Amino acid sequence: MAAFHNDFVLRLDRAIARMGAVGGTLVLACVAVAAAILVHLGLKLFEGGPNPPLVWFNIVIRAVLVSVPLILYSRHVIALLRASRRALEEMTRRLEVAAEQAHQANRAKSAFLANMSHELRTPLNAILGFSEVMKDQHMGPLANARYLDYSRDIHDSGRYLLAIISDILDLSKIEAGKMSLDSAEEFSLAAAIEASLGMVESLADKFDVRLAAELPPPELRLIAVERMVRQVLINLVGNAIKFTPPGGMVMVSAAQTGDCCTVTVRDTGIGMNAQDIAHALMPFGQIENDMNARHAGTGLGLPLAKAMMELHGGTLTLASVPRQGTVAALTFPASRLAAHKAAAA
Repeated sequence: MAAFHNDFVLRLDRAIARMGAVGGTLVLACVAVAAAILVHLGLKLFEGGPNPPLVWFNIVIRAVLVSVPLILYSRHVIALLRASRRALEEMTRRLEVAAEQAHQANRAKSAFLANMSHELRTPLNAILGFSEVMKDQHMGPLANARYLDYSRDIHDSGRYLLAIISDILDLSKIEAGKMSLDSAEEFSLAAAIEASLGMVESLADKFDVRLAAELPPPELRLIAVERMVRQVLINLVGNAIKFTPPGGMVMVSAAQTGDCCTVTVRDTGIGMNAQDIAHALMPFGQIENDMNARHAGTGLGLPLAKAMMELHGGTLTLASVPRQGTVAALTFPASRLAAHKAAAA
């Protein structure tokens, strides 16, 4: 019944709209006059009083004077609403097209980065291999000491470039949905933290930053891709070391909190404000500060760590106060805890 009523109203509205402003107003005014006369006639029949012709004339004039302005205003409002609806539909269509184009561009970007990373890795492996042979003098001593220094510089630069390409490739795979957790296995979280700290220990010594750790108990074990977990920890601890002034400290701790497991990296560095945190979590987002000149970077460490945590169903959250330090928290869900998995089984 409601559908029939709505359809009837729409058809009537279209028919009146086709008559134009003047024609539609005249038709609706006539309808209003007829309704007023019918109502007056019904009341007079009920009361039983006389109906002089002047009374009918007054009814018609009043109905026209009242209904015509209302009809004209209503038609104007309806026209505005129609125009707004058409504009909204057009805007919605354009937004859908723009969203689809942005999605396609993002996929194309991820595919391009992945392909380029593969193409760049092949010559880089040759650069790294030959420069390593030269710097280690496997085929005999180099006649000029400068060549030895150059070969070390080439090797270091190649390793740095390979690390950047690997980060880009991993981030592109995650964005394209091609990074899987098929190689996930059970491992000790304490051992993974110790191994990660060992990788950045020389960096802490270089910048005179003290590393400390509160390791979880050995029975706290995760089911995840250990390589990714170590990479996340190395990225976070490395960032904390780089942006902590000499004499500062970076503290790594881990514990099971309820059904989840949380790893915390706390530093006494320069800190960030809320806008800096949002910018730092964006790919290639680098914060301008006084310590940037000391360190080379591309702004991929934190976005990659965040993406890898989300791939595992976890989260990466940052809390920071300028000139007081930063706290990065990695939270693994219950499904990543080996004990929880065993209990569920």
